[in-house]
Amino acid sequence: MQRKMIVALITFLVTVFGTVSNALVFIAARRMSSMNSSFGIITKNQAICNFLMSLIFLVYIFPLQISAMKLMVTYSHFVGMFAMTVYEISNLSHFLIAVNRFCAVFLPYYYEKLFTVFSTKILRNVIWVASAIWCMVLYELIGCKFSYDVASWSLAFLATDMCTQLTWYSDFTFNTSFVVLTLITNLLTAFKAGKNSRMLMNAAGIKMSKRQKQRELNFVKQSFLQGLSVFSGQVTYYLIAPLLSNPVLIFIIGSLWAFMHSIEGIECNICFYYERIRWLNFLF
Repeated sequence: MQRKMIVALITFLVTVFGTVSNALVFIAARRMSSMNSSFGIITKNQAICNFLMSLIFLVYIFPLQISAMKLMVTYSHFVGMFAMTVYEISNLSHFLIAVNRFCAVFLPYYYEKLFTVFSTKILRNVIWVASAIWCMVLYELIGCKFSYDVASWSLAFLATDMCTQLTWYSDFTFNTSFVVLTLITNLLTAFKAGKNSRMLMNAAGIKMSKRQKQRELNFVKQSFLQGLSVFSGQVTYYLIAPLLSNPVLIFIIGSLWAFMHSIEGIECNICFYYERIRWLNFLF
């Protein structure tokens, strides 16, 4: 009973903060005219994903941790499929943000043509539809259901040999590849943007200020932290959690893939939010 309450308390605190912080980020972004751009559309989409993941665990998983109602457990695989859909959308949105920044820095003359508001909305909608179909086929039609596991107090894949092998490739390998690609793209963009900025300042005989150096450093930190948060969620679920024996620790480590959406809302989207705006203004 004590362990169950500890797990429930952790879930409640993390997801409440995640839900509120990401809702505030989305509301603030909608009120800022600079966030009506292509970059702003993708950023708001990311905040929505973080909000939805936090909300799923707050309104469905948290009550089940308090009392595992049979009906809710039975139909939890639908919630699990939706959670995985949001997770895929989030990862693809991270990658799309990285590509958006990359094109802004490496292809500035083509950026406006490649990332119009209309084309960005199309890409956003394609990501949602493709992710929903992908998860519906894998986790419902094929039968590798992602449902609430009473023993671990969280969502877990069906423990069969086929599902273990399938999810290793469809989830771990697929998403980890996108995470690494996103991180590399962001770092290349940061270094290129910094190099361009220094070249312009040197040509004009202007010395880079500490504030400008800090802005570049913050962008690198943001890119690294975002990539690390998603990567750590993947690694801990598949590689670390199975090695642990403490039930509460297994829950915490095994749920990082979802909790990182809440943490990202608190740490990245709030702490670096205004840095994103300054970065956007710096580029354009």
